[in-house]
Amino acid sequence: MSVTRGQFLKSLGASAGNAALGAGMAAAAWILGGKAAARLEPSAAAAMQTETPALPFLESGPPVGNRIALTFEDGPTPGITEPILDRLKDRRLAATFFMIGRQAAAAPELARRVLADGHVVGNHSYTHPKLTELPDAQAESELARTQDILAEILNHRPAVFRPPYGSFRKNQSPLARKLGLRVVLWSVDSCDWNQPGEGQIIDTILTQTKAGSIILCHDLHHQTADSLGCVLDQLLERQFEFVPVTAFVQDSPGASI
Repeated sequence: MSVTRGQFLKSLGASAGNAALGAGMAAAAWILGGKAAARLEPSAAAAMQTETPALPFLESGPPVGNRIALTFEDGPTPGITEPILDRLKDRRLAATFFMIGRQAAAAPELARRVLADGHVVGNHSYTHPKLTELPDAQAESELARTQDILAEILNHRPAVFRPPYGSFRKNQSPLARKLGLRVVLWSVDSCDWNQPGEGQIIDTILTQTKAGSIILCHDLHHQTADSLGCVLDQLLERQFEFVPVTAFVQDSPGASI
């Protein structure tokens, strides 16, 4: 039985306030023409002094060719991540999985399968907090702890990071860069986190996806796994090329991968 996002966040020790934010993150995180962007707080920006330069957050790839990046977050989730991997493998497609450190620690074999199947693994924090509400040291610890656990499990350190809820101030990006991480957001929100039904998930992705899209999904709900086959087949019919999000990072300003 699929859990709600609120139940999932509570299981990670998240606050009720953060769970409520998860239910409404599309309205809270999407600004400037529907693209996710983190808010820069002037007082915090003035207070933070660092020699590590900030890099722009990646929200989409170049609108040339027909490449798209399918991404999943909040996993790995036993019973959900496996059918997603199966559907991708059947079609020989690559995706990016932003893993929560605690989830990976609880399902290490599943985390290893994601990497073994040829997908890119990214960092999605250790306990899924709203990082903009944490002191810098605690926010950095969330990222560093996940880097360490994934290195232990996978013998691999991620090069990309997606903040929970897409909530990360511009002046926090040096925290990620110090760990060798580029911040990646999205341009298409499937809204599967709200479990609107398979048909709605399919329609949202198909109507919004275009060249350069970074598609946000969650390997947390059965509706996501059950709708994925149709999504993949129809996007393939439209001649989209699936690439890991790191391909877009390589083409972006300040690329270091």
